[in-house]
Amino acid sequence: MKKVSFLGAALLGVSLLTGCGSGGSDILGGLGSILGSPSSTQSSDVQATVNSVDTVNQRIDVNVNTVNNLRNTQSGQSIYYDNNTRVVYGNSTYNVTDLERGDQISVQGVNNNGRYVAQTITVVRNVRG
Repeated sequence: MKKVSFLGAALLGVSLLTGCGSGGSDILGGLGSILGSPSSTQSSDVQATVNSVDTVNQRIDVNVNTVNNLRNTQSGQSIYYDNNTRVVYGNSTYNVTDLERGDQISVQGVNNNGRYVAQTITVVRNVRG
């Protein structure tokens, strides 16, 4: 996970609020229908490894390891995020864009119109150590 300066984080936050929507094509397939999260009120837990973060589509492409503690062998899945998604590592809060390829994450999220949307992302293992 990389650190971003306060100014960079502030500018990113402003750009997310002013222009980046969650539209766009779902290249890798969403997880909303397979994560045991049938609605926006019942959350599910996903353990995954980050492949990339797509800021235009507010999407994190991952390889999923487990869903609700059940082993999952599907790779190349997408987890979506919004302006309310929190990223936690240690005792600090970060931006979704601080996630890097190889970071292992635990995600609490819900199904929102067929997309698995992260509410809280906890970095379990930072690729940088």
